[in-house]
Amino acid sequence: MPPVFWLLFAGTLLNRLGILVPAFLSLFLAAETGLSTNAIGVLVGLWGAGSVAGSLLGGVLADRLGPRAAVLVSQAVSLAASAALACTQRAAVLAGVVVLSGCASTVHKPAGAVVVSGALPGAGHVRAFGLLYWASNIGAAVSPAVSGVLLERGALWLIALNAATAVGYCLIALRLPGREAGTGGGAGAGEARSPGRGLLAPFCSGPVARFLFLSFCLALIYLQKQSTLPLDMAGHGLAPHTYGLVVSLNGLLIIVLQPVLSRVAERLGMDAQFVLAGLLIAIGFGANSVAGSAWSYAAALTVWTLGEILLVPQASAFLVRHAPEGRAGSYQGAYQFVWNLGLVLGAPLGMTVRDAYGGDVLWTGCLVLGVGVVTAYTGYARRAGRETAERGRGAEPPDQSGEQRDDRKGTRCA
Repeated sequence: MPPVFWLLFAGTLLNRLGILVPAFLSLFLAAETGLSTNAIGVLVGLWGAGSVAGSLLGGVLADRLGPRAAVLVSQAVSLAASAALACTQRAAVLAGVVVLSGCASTVHKPAGAVVVSGALPGAGHVRAFGLLYWASNIGAAVSPAVSGVLLERGALWLIALNAATAVGYCLIALRLPGREAGTGGGAGAGEARSPGRGLLAPFCSGPVARFLFLSFCLALIYLQKQSTLPLDMAGHGLAPHTYGLVVSLNGLLIIVLQPVLSRVAERLGMDAQFVLAGLLIAIGFGANSVAGSAWSYAAALTVWTLGEILLVPQASAFLVRHAPEGRAGSYQGAYQFVWNLGLVLGAPLGMTVRDAYGGDVLWTGCLVLGVGVVTAYTGYARRAGRETAERGRGAEPPDQSGEQRDDRKGTRCA
């Protein structure tokens, strides 16, 4: 990997270590503001809304201004939000601050796709995105322990950690590519005049739109781990600390297995990787329907974690391959948008199904939905293969092209 990649790796790890995640944001607000539980819940929801919007905004910034500027903007906003959190207790002001904080937590992420697409050949993309995901999970594993210790010393120490890591990432970002060295100048004149068209472009490209929709369906399944899974475990008599121990296995497995599986995944085709990942996620969550003990939930978690490890780098590499020149950041931001949207919509949907029909129906539904995603993707991939073969024989391709079409010439969006 080139030096610029390891700079991005270090910045990703540092940012994930110091980010003020929703759990510790609520603890900070409870300790420092005296707001009611309902008010804090609304503020945490606003943080989530900001993170969803930040994904799309970050993609546009990375493409137009370059990775360096996108990271610097995100960390500058994070610093400003941290300072405001430490200085105000007014609910109305805090609402705007937490939206900005949530936005800053995702604005920088699409910049990684621009760096990887510009610095590495296509064959190395899956491994590169796998390593970045590994760095993020190392930071996520260490962050709760560090944040917990700091919170006991005083709530403002959490703000100090966030500020320190933001400054550190800014220093690293100064050595990342700017617009002239990245792919930020590839947007057409029409897109330069109409930022909205650039935001919508990934959703108007047939192969990418299908991929985003199928990824959203997988997100609805996967993000049940943050909503209905703890309720299901509690319904089987398992204590909250048991849920914490079981779910912590997810991060441990990623840290241990990601470097190994990223090398194995290089030998698989991109389509085979998505199909295998989708099956593992579907089977893993479907297995919760027969789980009842901590060990059985841990076994199911191991299965869907393997799917997660395969899916995340594959998705990023897929979008870089299909993005038009200079649009890698926007396409990556679109993926993060639909993934975050999976939590926003998946949590209430999963809870509604569980309350109305029970946990067994919910987990069986996850299995059916996951198998449906894999089946649909396989059909698209086979059709794309046939069209590629026809083009190879000099045949005129049909109007609706499949996954293998080269989208780098750009996409017109009505």
